[in-house]
Amino acid sequence: MKVLLDARTDIPRFPGVGRYASELSCALAGLFASTGDQLALICNSAVRRNFPPGTGIELFDCDVAPDASGSCGALGRIVQAIKPDLYHTPNRICEPLRDLPTVLTLHDCVPVKCAFETTPQERIAYLTSVGSALKTCTRAIAVSQATLDDIRDLFPGDADKCRVIPHGIGEPFKPTSAADHAAVAKTLGYGRPMILYIGNNKRHKNLVELFRGYDRAREMLHGVRLVLGGFGCTPVPRHKRLIQELGLEDLVTWIGDIPEAELPAVFGSATAFVMPSLYEGFCMPVVEAMACGTPVACSDIPAFREVCGDAATYFDPKSPDSIAQALVTAVTDDIARDRNRAVAFEKVRGYTWAAAARATLDVYREALAAWRA
Repeated sequence: MKVLLDARTDIPRFPGVGRYASELSCALAGLFASTGDQLALICNSAVRRNFPPGTGIELFDCDVAPDASGSCGALGRIVQAIKPDLYHTPNRICEPLRDLPTVLTLHDCVPVKCAFETTPQERIAYLTSVGSALKTCTRAIAVSQATLDDIRDLFPGDADKCRVIPHGIGEPFKPTSAADHAAVAKTLGYGRPMILYIGNNKRHKNLVELFRGYDRAREMLHGVRLVLGGFGCTPVPRHKRLIQELGLEDLVTWIGDIPEAELPAVFGSATAFVMPSLYEGFCMPVVEAMACGTPVACSDIPAFREVCGDAATYFDPKSPDSIAQALVTAVTDDIARDRNRAVAFEKVRGYTWAAAARATLDVYREALAAWRA
């Protein structure tokens, strides 16, 4: 079987989906070396360096963005050139093909589940595009049971096509040294000790309530700072106003996008990691923090209960008092910290890209068999 995987989302403005496409591609290439299958990859020429010769991946450059008007034509030309047996689109933006068995990965249902940050037109466009993609694809992958439950709620007629395959955790995400922590803090310009957040600044990330909770906890945190980073993580006017009103200017640091090679040391340098989201489909930074040995405080929402299990301190994301209590526990309660760290190391053993690749190959085979039938 020759699989064409569309990795054009492996660019900065698609950070989570891009990581998924890149990591899964490498894991599939390693697996296919033993199964005899073939992997072809459509990628932006800027990220070709991520797949050097010898990886077992056949590369096709395509600098037409997956959401650009010429995307379908560019994809069609590549399909005609290599004649794959199956096409995998790792995001709804890359439209499934009607004349080829297609596997579609769905990561979350943010535009509908977080209606407070989208317009009615955006929600209609999302429902239309995902509904069409699910009807067109042969099989679909949901990155969590929580995401599958949302798909079943929104698209009940096509949810039976979906199979749950969690993300993996990259090999570099493991405990790092004190020297690494000091070096990365100096390089990126943040003070320690600190509580870390990595994500974007969208409303469903709930940063306003995080600031309120942090403010209520600050006396019990004894000077532990709050550091925020990640692609798209810059303060917007409402953040700046609230930080100023609360008098947190000297305690909150924004470090922006973080080089991928620095991420394990950044996670490791934190006293605790916090994720206050109102909604997620999976959320890689949470499991990456766990893998790096950093205690996690996060929202009590279905995706996090599924992904973290008993390895996190949970809070009500709409309650600053609940957030404050969780932050204090994650930072100062040594018994809880040690317990959560030990449980987290055990939990993350199940999140490997090799396991994700094996399960994905099973879905490919199922899709191909269904198409031929």
